[in-house]
Amino acid sequence: MRSLKAAVLLLTFIIANAGSTNIYPEWFIFPKNYPQLITGYTYNGMPAVFDAESIYCAYKKCFVVGTLEIFNNASSDKLLKNSNYYYFFSPDSVAKIHGRLKQVDGFITSVFTGDEIDAFSLDAADSGNFKRFKTEELTRPAWVDSTFMEDKRYYYGVGLYTAMGNENDAWRTTEEQGIFTILNAVAIDFNKIEIKNTTDQAGSGALQQVTIIKLKFRLRNIQVLERYPDRKNKVFYALIRIPKKDVLSKTVK
Repeated sequence: MRSLKAAVLLLTFIIANAGSTNIYPEWFIFPKNYPQLITGYTYNGMPAVFDAESIYCAYKKCFVVGTLEIFNNASSDKLLKNSNYYYFFSPDSVAKIHGRLKQVDGFITSVFTGDEIDAFSLDAADSGNFKRFKTEELTRPAWVDSTFMEDKRYYYGVGLYTAMGNENDAWRTTEEQGIFTILNAVAIDFNKIEIKNTTDQAGSGALQQVTIIKLKFRLRNIQVLERYPDRKNKVFYALIRIPKKDVLSKTVK
């Protein structure tokens, strides 16, 4: 009976902590300090190295196509954006890197499903001895309160997504949202979208569509600078950077 109770308690612990990572390696939280490492996520039973190969190639060079819908709110004069993007890259680039990535570190994100996040490198000399941080040791960075930023050389986008559910999916979606944040801002700037203070005939201040634009981007050298797990509010954040010279956009007719 005692062994049965122990087994039940163990199973309860595993289920309760599935997807509840509390310790992260430095290379994952501050990837800007490890530009030679490529992060890979396990997905639907597929090894993390497959994801790492794809992301390595996509972040080096990819094409993004999609639609950006711009709305304005007559009562607040704020643009509201609804975007739908997807990106693709050359399968030949994946073939060139296939089998060359070496795993140097990793950690489990769900004991229950066996999901993990791993770090890979083209340099076999990389060490797997990395500092670890508990989530409570991490200071909330100032950039999580921003959305889009830029300086003379780079665009910066903050992505966020719920921390509830599958952690690997959440982190990957967070990165994508950071990229799309940049694309939305760049699309508005490139296409000279202006806010027009309009209301419906009844003067209710209902949302009025300003424009819909179809876009195609060519992106190069996408970089994840930092990640932040806000466990208290159940939100993941990622800070993305892309050189301005590597963002090309055009409107699709």
